[in-house]
Amino acid sequence: MPLFTEKKLRVLMVRTDQIHPQISGNKWYKLKYNLRAARQQGYSRVISFGGAYSNHIHALAWSAKSFGLDSIGIIRGESVVNPMLADAREWGMQLHFIDRASYRERHNPDWVATLRAKVGAGFLIPEGGSNALALRGVAELMAGVQNQIPELNVLLCACGTGGTLAGLLSAAKGHVRVEGYPVLKGAGFLYQDIEQLLFAAGAEAQCLWTLDLDAHYGGYGKINSAHKEAWLRLEQDHQIPLDPVYTSKMMRRFIEKVHQNAYPKGSTVALLHTGGLQGRRSVDVSA
Repeated sequence: MPLFTEKKLRVLMVRTDQIHPQISGNKWYKLKYNLRAARQQGYSRVISFGGAYSNHIHALAWSAKSFGLDSIGIIRGESVVNPMLADAREWGMQLHFIDRASYRERHNPDWVATLRAKVGAGFLIPEGGSNALALRGVAELMAGVQNQIPELNVLLCACGTGGTLAGLLSAAKGHVRVEGYPVLKGAGFLYQDIEQLLFAAGAEAQCLWTLDLDAHYGGYGKINSAHKEAWLRLEQDHQIPLDPVYTSKMMRRFIEKVHQNAYPKGSTVALLHTGGLQGRRSVDVSA
């Protein structure tokens, strides 16, 4: 791209969206050790949480089935029908829709006990799959990235719950800096959440890191006309499919920062494509 040449940057895209047709992107890394633990501990079912358009719920449904496990998805909000949830049902996931007030209680042990009494026993995986087991899997991703790009200076990653970013931080080596791009408005709380995830995993950040809080472009899942135009233009310019919620917002913000000379000349910068392309089916991409 002429802009990168002008700014003397080497810019790469880490295409984890291409690792698997159903559980692409970061989700396999986050689920891998959770599903192994469920089976090793003798569970026949996994239970997790997410919104109606959750990439995590979609990936969990397929991967649980592949592992020979039943799955239950606790879905925030009123009952809806969309392509992602249709897939989850087809793959055997039982969906339970709960109101938003109840969903906010998902970290309350008493509420979780009541939930288990209703839906049955199962190995509990948090929203987004973000826990110490997830960090273990994502650490392997970070090692792979740095093995392939040893000269890497900066790695960019879109953020929801912060689990992927925490896993990357736990395994980073050398001089690399990691930038997180939350797609939620007012996501400063993720600084604490990420530190808590690292602590729970017995890990520490191995590199400098920061969060860019200006990449939400209206809020989580918000795809206004300006972002839709920017997202589709980025795809056309770079010939890489992007999801509307995560990777497109990260890349849009990155381009803005390149224009602002945020990166030293000669830097090698990599953007982590975290998948989620199945979410495009719920968005009108016509002009």
